[in-house]
Amino acid sequence: MPRHLDQPDELARLGLAVRRLREKRRLSRAELARATEVPERRLRALEDGRLDPDYVLLVRLAKALGVRPSAVVLLAEGWRREGVGPNDSPS
Repeated sequence: MPRHLDQPDELARLGLAVRRLREKRRLSRAELARATEVPERRLRALEDGRLDPDYVLLVRLAKALGVRPSAVVLLAEGWRREGVGPNDSPS
């Protein structure tokens, strides 16, 4: 039987990955919103784990953050493998 992922946790990890990459590049959420042409409230929902982004949004975010889309997913996936929960602080 396949193991189902806990969608809220997965979205929270993905949002945290976007937030960490944004902060690493010293971008405000407003700056990232302008660079991606995505409303700031939508980015906030993504970073808070309340938005399941489509592929186009993931590509736009990655481009603005200077990484490949796979890098965002791999960062979130790595935290899942380490057992980091959405409320934990990954290293």
